[in-house]
Amino acid sequence: MNWGEFFWSFLKASTFSVGGLSSLPLLREDLVGGGLVTERQVLEALAIARLSPGPSGLFLVSLGYFAAGVGGATLALVAGIIPPLTFVVLTGFFRKQLMSAWAAGVIRGMALSTAGLVIATGIELLSPEGAIWTVPVWQLVLAIAAVLLTVQGKIHPGLIIGAGALAGLLLGPS
Repeated sequence: MNWGEFFWSFLKASTFSVGGLSSLPLLREDLVGGGLVTERQVLEALAIARLSPGPSGLFLVSLGYFAAGVGGATLALVAGIIPPLTFVVLTGFFRKQLMSAWAAGVIRGMALSTAGLVIATGIELLSPEGAIWTVPVWQLVLAIAAVLLTVQGKIHPGLIIGAGALAGLLLGPS
C-alpha cells in the first residue's frame, strides 16, 4: 500500500464533501475498489460512526483503521480535518464572497450532487450484487419512510434513527 495514495484518498474525499456521509462515495470507490476494505467493513465503519458520539463523518477513521490499522486511522483523521480547518481560515479572507449568489450556487450544486451520490451508494450497500429486488421489503419501506419523514421535518432525526434501529433489531437477520 502506498501511504501517499492512501492519504490522498481521504483528503480528496474530505475536500469534495459537504459533511456527514457525503465523503462515502469517493472513499468507497477508492478503498473497496482498491481492495483495501470490503463492503462489509464499510458497513461496519458506518455502524460504528452511528453508535459513537460525535459527528457521523468520523466513520472515515474506522475505515482508515480497517484498511491500515492505527496508522491508517491516524492518516484518515488528519486528511479528514485538513479541508474543514483550511476552509475556516479562508472564510476570514473571503467572507463577503461567501454570501454571494455564485457561492450559494456552488454550495447548492455540491450538496445536491453529493446527496445523489450518497443515495446511490446507499442503494449499492443495500444490494452489493446490484439486484435491488433482493433487498427485503421492510428495508426499502424503512428507507422511504425515513426520507419522507425527514423531508417533512416534523420529527426529530434522533427519533427516526431510533425507530430504524428498533426496526432493524426486530426485523433484521438473526
